[in-house]
Amino acid sequence: MEAGQNTGNHHANECKSKRTCRHCDKRHHSSLCNVSNHGNRETQNNPEIQNNQSQNQSTSVSLINTTENKEDTNILHSSTQMRTTVLLKTAVAPVWSGSICTNTNILFDEGAQRSFLTDDLAKKLNLKTEGVEVVHLSAFGKDNTSMRELRKSTVHIETGNRRKFPIEVLIVPTIAVPLQNHMHNVNRDMNYLKGLRLAHPVTKEDSFEISLLIGANYYWDFIEDEVIRGDGPTAVRSKLGYLLSGPLQSGIARSSTTAGVFNLLVSHKSEEFNLEVFWKLESIGIDSSENQEKETNYLKDYQESSIEFLGDRYSAKLPWKQDYEELPSNYDVAKRRTENVIRRIGKDATMLKKYGDIIKEQELRGFIERVDELEPTINKVHYIPHHAVVKKDSSTTPIRIVYDCSCKMYQNQPSLNDCLMKTPPELNNLSKILVRFRLHRYAITTDIEKAFLHVGLNKDDRNVTRFLWLSNPSDVTSPLMTYRFKVVLFGATCSPFILSATLLKHLQQTNSNTARMLERDLYVDNILTSIDRESDALNFFEQAREMMSKAGFNLRSWNSNSIKVRQQAVSQTVLDTDTDTKVLGMRWNSNTDYLFYPHK
Repeated sequence: MEAGQNTGNHHANECKSKRTCRHCDKRHHSSLCNVSNHGNRETQNNPEIQNNQSQNQSTSVSLINTTENKEDTNILHSSTQMRTTVLLKTAVAPVWSGSICTNTNILFDEGAQRSFLTDDLAKKLNLKTEGVEVVHLSAFGKDNTSMRELRKSTVHIETGNRRKFPIEVLIVPTIAVPLQNHMHNVNRDMNYLKGLRLAHPVTKEDSFEISLLIGANYYWDFIEDEVIRGDGPTAVRSKLGYLLSGPLQSGIARSSTTAGVFNLLVSHKSEEFNLEVFWKLESIGIDSSENQEKETNYLKDYQESSIEFLGDRYSAKLPWKQDYEELPSNYDVAKRRTENVIRRIGKDATMLKKYGDIIKEQELRGFIERVDELEPTINKVHYIPHHAVVKKDSSTTPIRIVYDCSCKMYQNQPSLNDCLMKTPPELNNLSKILVRFRLHRYAITTDIEKAFLHVGLNKDDRNVTRFLWLSNPSDVTSPLMTYRFKVVLFGATCSPFILSATLLKHLQQTNSNTARMLERDLYVDNILTSIDRESDALNFFEQAREMMSKAGFNLRSWNSNSIKVRQQAVSQTVLDTDTDTKVLGMRWNSNTDYLFYPHK
C-alpha cells in the first residue's frame, strides 16, 4: 500500500503497492503481520531460541541506554538483564611490579586488542610510566571517534608454576563495573569439572571487580590446548589454571540476573569532559582541597613521566588530553595568514628585518630548526600561523612574535590548544611575594631570559609546532620555508604549566637555601625577594645564576637597592637598563626604593 493511503478500505488483492511484509514476505503491511506480533513457529516451539531472542533484545536496549544516559563516557563494560547465567573467563593471580605483589582479579577478553590495568592497581603496585600510547575510541552505539593518550607500563603475572610472565598494559581509570560472581554455583552436579584447578577459585563473594584485562595481544600466551566440555560452562586450560566460560547450565532458564557485556572501549572519568571553569585562575588558593590535590598529583605525574634532563637543559612532552579529536594539519590557513603578515609588515623594511632577525636568532640559538619537506614522519603534523606584537615599553624585546595555537582550519575542527591540557601552572601567592619583597633591607629582582624557549620540546611533539617563513627574509617574493620548534613555544595553552613544572622539578632537586628562596619567590619567570645582609644578597646573586645556568636558564635584568649587587650585575652584563623596573604590574625605582603604579 502506498504512503498516505487509507489502510482499512481495501483487501490485499486490491492493493496497488508492490511492497511486501518485511517479516513474512506476504502482501500485507508489516504492522498487520501475525508473525511480528506473535513470533514465528520455530521461536514459539523452541523455548531455548525464544529465551535467546528475548535475551538479545534486552541486551541491545541496555547498551543503547547506557550510551545515551552517559553521553560523555566511553565504556569497556555494560550490564544487562539476562535469563541465563553466563560465565566470563576470569581468574585471580599474583601480579608483580618489582618487589611489590598483589592478588589481582583478571578478565581474559580475546575481543580486546590491548590489555588494560586500572589506576587503583597501578598505585598499589607503584607502577612507573614507560610512555604513552594514543588510542582511537568510540562509545558503543556511536559513530564518532576521539583520541586519548593512555599511560603505558609493564607488569608481571605469576603463573601456576611460579614463573613471572611480563605483559605491557595501558592504564585506565576503570575497566568495568563490578561483575556478579557466580562461581559459587560451579561444581554442583558438574562431574566433568571435579578435580580441576580453577583459575578463579570458588568463593562466596557476591561481586568480582576487574583490575586487569588481558586482551588478544597476550591472550594466547596464557591459553593452552586442552578444552573440557560438559553440561555447563566450558573449561579451557591456561597457565593460571582452568578458565570457565559460557552458560552455567545449558538450556535451563534461571532467575533473572545481571550479566556483563564487553567490548574494547575504554572508560574515563566524567570530569575530563567538564567545561573549563572560566575563573579557574582566579580561584587559585581558594579552590577546594580535592581539586588542589588532583592538580598536585597531576603535576607530580607529569614531572616524573614527561620531563627529563638531557645534560644541558630539560626536555618536556606536550601534555595531550586523554581524549581529543584528530588534529588537522592547518597548512592552508597557516600559509594564507603568513602571507598576509608578510604583505603587512613588508611595507616597513625595518619591521620586516626585525621580524626576520628574530627567527634567524632563534635558529642560531637552537630554538627552532628547518624541516625537510621530504622527511617522512609517523607523528602528527600541524602548522601554526604567527604575527608580530610591538612592545614599545620593553627595552629587551621591542617586538615579539606570537604563535596562534588556537587557530582552527574549520570551525568544527580542533586547534592545537583544544588538544592540550589546560592545567594551570603552580603559582606562588602574589600578595606574599610582594610582602616578602618589602620585608628585608635589600630588595632584589630578576627574571629568566626567554624562559619558555629554554625548555626543550620532546622530538615526538615537534612536528605539531611547524610554521612558515620566508626562505630569504629580505625578499618578500621568496618561497616559504618550513620551520618547527625544538623548544616549548610561547602561545600554547600548556606552556606556563610546562615551564612551572620544569622549574619546580629543577629547584626541588637542589637542597640549598637559595633553591628554597627561588622556589618560594618565583612568579612565572620573575623572581622578587629581599635579604637582610648585603653579603648574603651578593651570595644569592652568584648562587642563583649558577644554579639556574645548570638547567640552561639565564637570570638577567637584575636590579637591587644594593649598590654592590648592581655593580656585580654590571660586571656580568645582566643589570636591568630600565630606569624603573617592572614589578608584577607596578614599577620600582631601586635608587629611591619607591614602589608605585605607572601613570596611564
